[in-house]
Amino acid sequence: MNLLLPPDCGPDSRFLLGISGGRDSVALLESLWAAGCRQLVLCHLNHQLRGSDSEADAAFVAELAPGYGLEVEIGTEDVRARAAREGVSIEVAARRARILFFQTCAARHGTNRVFLAHHADDQVETILLHLLRGTGKRGWSGMRPVSRLGGLVLIRPFLQTRRQDLPVPARFREDASNASDAFLRNRLRNRAIPVLREAFGRDFTAALCQTAEVLREEDRLLERLAEEALSSLRDGEDGLPLPGFRALPVALQRRVLVRWMDGSGVPGAGFRHVERARAIGLSSGTPAKSNLPGGWHLRRRSGRIFLQPPD
Repeated sequence: MNLLLPPDCGPDSRFLLGISGGRDSVALLESLWAAGCRQLVLCHLNHQLRGSDSEADAAFVAELAPGYGLEVEIGTEDVRARAAREGVSIEVAARRARILFFQTCAARHGTNRVFLAHHADDQVETILLHLLRGTGKRGWSGMRPVSRLGGLVLIRPFLQTRRQDLPVPARFREDASNASDAFLRNRLRNRAIPVLREAFGRDFTAALCQTAEVLREEDRLLERLAEEALSSLRDGEDGLPLPGFRALPVALQRRVLVRWMDGSGVPGAGFRHVERARAIGLSSGTPAKSNLPGGWHLRRRSGRIFLQPPD
């Protein structure tokens, strides 16, 4: 098993560990402990999705921590209510709730580094989900061994290891919802991927993970080039000059627009918004305005494109 750990992971470095109580996260706890990572804070969020089973998961983690002499944080979130309130899926609401919970734990314990138990089979699911949703090269590159989100540093030591190769803890909680087809990822894991493997005639986990690694490095290069291109387009005036923007390759035009919108506070601009903005930037006719999420607009005038915030 190839455990991907930061170089300072030792008895004196503090980390948070996201732990559900299931097999993978308990296996990560045992592996980190065996590797000498002793300043761990176990962080468990009760999503209130499985009734008494959710309560039992939280109780299990709370009982697990003293055996290692570790601190534990148990949070509670009504994820169904969050999903309804924000108009998103249960999976998206749960992910947002976990990040907020980790941010609270990070502030309380003075560390923003969080270990997560994602493994190579999770990576395959993520890549296929992104591919089918049309997220582009960044999505196809899957999860990174180390990534940053909301001020957190997310570390995935198991990302290059198949689940079948992980150690099996003596005690862990079984999540019956993993067998349910109510969630898209479960349907992919339990129904689609087995059919793909049978049709392909062999396991493709290693091949997809290798492809993701190649795409991650290419994505990193394109992001650096996009940052340089956006910096060169800024000339001290509002907006971006169209001659320089139009001279960029299409791939950089898209990435420049995304970075520009993100940096300006435009929330959640997708491919459709970027393509409309790019079309306006490349055209000299009408329309000269495009709607963006959150009440923002992109406008073209006097040889430049501008972002207009909501009224």
